[in-house]
Amino acid sequence: MPMKPKRRPMPPRPPLSVAQVLAWADAHREQTGDWPTASAGPVPGDADEKWLSVNAALRLGLRGLPGGDSLARLLERERGVRAVQALPPLTEEKVCRWAEAHCRQRESWPNEESGPVEAAPGETWRDIDAVLRNGGRGLRGNDSLTQLLARRLGVRNPAIAPQLTVAQVLNWAADHERRTGRRPNARSGPVWSAPGETWRLIDAHLRAGRRGLPGGSSLAGLLAGRGGTRR
Repeated sequence: MPMKPKRRPMPPRPPLSVAQVLAWADAHREQTGDWPTASAGPVPGDADEKWLSVNAALRLGLRGLPGGDSLARLLERERGVRAVQALPPLTEEKVCRWAEAHCRQRESWPNEESGPVEAAPGETWRDIDAVLRNGGRGLRGNDSLTQLLARRLGVRNPAIAPQLTVAQVLNWAADHERRTGRRPNARSGPVWSAPGETWRLIDAHLRAGRRGLPGGSSLAGLLAGRGGTRR
């Protein structure tokens, strides 16, 4: 009976340093928008490296690392990334308050790509969306930031937002001027008579020709040329 060829032993993995792990973590954050966890899969730029193995090396002191550490503890210590188990609980009311503050400051509603939550240092909208989807921190899961804002604040989901007409926009603009004494512009925040709409979005739709509105225009151009009232 022929003998099976002997399997060659795997070459030893190269040594690691804390500086190298942090550089990989920074690259992961740059590429994905999230800090890595032990279950995050391959390390950016090196398909042979896995975050699970890096975490094990940090814990067990392998590949030249001192041991007694973890990826989560390293990132918390060196990059200020809070461990999930140490994060405070969330409520829908709290997330909605942060979203309203974001809208007042940025004149648009947040989504998972909106970066840090300015009203809650250390939080990001991507993390909030992930917790709403997956549950944890007091939230039940099976939700999303888009769904929460639509349900609690009437913010329209861009994927299912209804069509608009020029006449509709002009009516909303007239109502805004009656309330404030000023014609709206792209920085005027929410549309008073259309919860979930913002003037910045209306302006963007007019420019890009979305949701049934003509492209190549703007809110200022529409109001100046088609029934806009005086400033």
